[in-house]
Amino acid sequence: MARQFYAWKQYQPSETAAIIFAVIFGLLLIAHVFQAARARIWYTWPLILSTAIEFVGYVLREWCIKNPHVMAPYIISQVFIILAPACLAANLYMFVGRAMLYVGPGYSIVRPSWITPTFVTLDVVSIATQGMGSAFLFGSETSLDKLKRGRMILILGLFIQLVAFTVFLFFAIWFDRKTTVTLRNRVARLRPLMNSFYISGALILLRSIYRAIEFITVDFTKRPATGYLFNVEWTYYVLDALPITLSILIYNILFPANYLPKNKKETMAQENDQDEVKMDETPA
Repeated sequence: MARQFYAWKQYQPSETAAIIFAVIFGLLLIAHVFQAARARIWYTWPLILSTAIEFVGYVLREWCIKNPHVMAPYIISQVFIILAPACLAANLYMFVGRAMLYVGPGYSIVRPSWITPTFVTLDVVSIATQGMGSAFLFGSETSLDKLKRGRMILILGLFIQLVAFTVFLFFAIWFDRKTTVTLRNRVARLRPLMNSFYISGALILLRSIYRAIEFITVDFTKRPATGYLFNVEWTYYVLDALPITLSILIYNILFPANYLPKNKKETMAQENDQDEVKMDETPA
């Protein structure tokens, strides 16, 4: 007779917390869809997707608390909550990449047109790796080999995300410092966008480090699996749900379309040329 699946072995999960975060992510999703539609922009779609994935993940988490013997929704919930921040990171690459294109190629270590495709590709690899590892990890409770394999794959995906984001952060800081020193007030409109990137990026890094440590320290040879971060729920919400909530919320407050041109082909040089033409045409 097959062993019956049971989702919650480490602790008694909080249904109230799951409901609260499902509602929060639902409201953030509605707000971002509304803001993007009103501004008529499409480049925030990874942010919207990330928020939607978090929303579905916590809705399923709440449902699984009431139905702990159903395996598929539990796996989907865990995979979605793990993957969502990677989608959010992809949009951060796009935001800063568009800012670099807007200012011009002379203020970045690498060609600005390479930034978004390179780091989004790394992010896709990270997402695929984390998704594969999560599926193994949360769907193979009876196979120690699959649990260990899933953990290693998931940790690899998290480290790809961490390394890629750290390198990108170096590029962003270089760009920010050089433009601030060289262009001064001419790039003042980008300051809120860069500040939101630093805050959101720090929160995503915090969450990714927490997840990496959680899965590195868990011991699957015991039943149920042991490991402090794996066996308590408060860290799950304080070091994962809350940081990602704040990293999404900041882009509701500092909406990227308020600081970036609608068309990524628009540049600061073109705007300056237009301003000079208008000044020349002004009657003396």
